[in-house]
Amino acid sequence: MKRQYFFVLFGFVLALSACSSINCPLNNRVVTVYRLAGDVVPLADVLTISTTRTDGIDSVLINQVTNVDSFILPVSYNRPQDVLYFERINTRVGSLIDTVVIEKQDFPHFESIDCNPAYFHVIKRVRHTHLGIDSIVINQENVNYDASKPHLLVYFKNFYQ
Repeated sequence: MKRQYFFVLFGFVLALSACSSINCPLNNRVVTVYRLAGDVVPLADVLTISTTRTDGIDSVLINQVTNVDSFILPVSYNRPQDVLYFERINTRVGSLIDTVVIEKQDFPHFESIDCNPAYFHVIKRVRHTHLGIDSIVINQENVNYDASKPHLLVYFKNFYQ
């Protein structure tokens, strides 16, 4: 009788321990990595990056940074495109605001029912105005948990030549 009780208890403990392990990724942020390229790295000008939220309110993502060579920005989960405003304050030409439109496709990513939902993205196209930005190149189109490689290379115009 004790032996049967032991095996039932052992099986119950084993089943509980098997159900309690959650294999959610520790680094589960999905962000885009921007790296500056070209003649003006690091960017000596003041840079502010903002966007408009879904409720219509402006939101500053990066506020007045200088001497930057890269930055990380969040990605929207439910919009087919993200619109960003890059404000560059240059001592020679003043304030320049470029609009950057990133067209993307969203894919739900399922790890486990116990984990928070995640969305991965594929960058399809980048459009922008050309006031302070010369060009933007897609370097890595897949946006997922891997933030080791830059997704977009941003080439700013050099106003000091």
